[in-house]
Amino acid sequence: MADIVRKGVTLTDELQEAAAIAPLGRAMLYAYELWHDSLAEPIRFVNDKAALLATLEADAPRDASTEVEFLACPLDRAPPEESDTAASPSVSLGRPDVSGILKAAFDAARGTLTTWTLIERLYASDNTSGPAMLPPLTYELTSGDVAGAAGKVAASYDDDANIAIPAITFKRSEYPGLQR
Repeated sequence: MADIVRKGVTLTDELQEAAAIAPLGRAMLYAYELWHDSLAEPIRFVNDKAALLATLEADAPRDASTEVEFLACPLDRAPPEESDTAASPSVSLGRPDVSGILKAAFDAARGTLTTWTLIERLYASDNTSGPAMLPPLTYELTSGDVAGAAGKVAASYDDDANIAIPAITFKRSEYPGLQR
């Protein structure tokens, strides 16, 4: 098989074969954990119409290797953009009827300086003994909005890799030994 390129990502022969032989009844479920130090317990939800009982990874920051429940919460999800820009990729999640949960959580954290964390775990519906992809993706919330009954959050990677190394710009006038 030849490599297939989609949006700049190359699917190798091995990945194409894995996709071709995947069980028909398997669904990949995005499960999220929203956390702030002001919360007694994290807010866990899954992008599905049914609640999900799943086991967290062994090095999870809370409840490691424990089976937890993710509340059913079908979302409007905008995944991180695939691009070569220097901007940090971000994810956006929204739901028209979660303002009660989000507003209470935001009110509890009001006035604190610690950041909100969003952990994205991917589970296979036929094997919830651990995330299907390790390590889970960890984002920091960049915005949260509650308007009427709707709630929306946006988060991005806290990516220190998107800085110039070294943090100076070499100019030919200042460094005459540089070659083209």
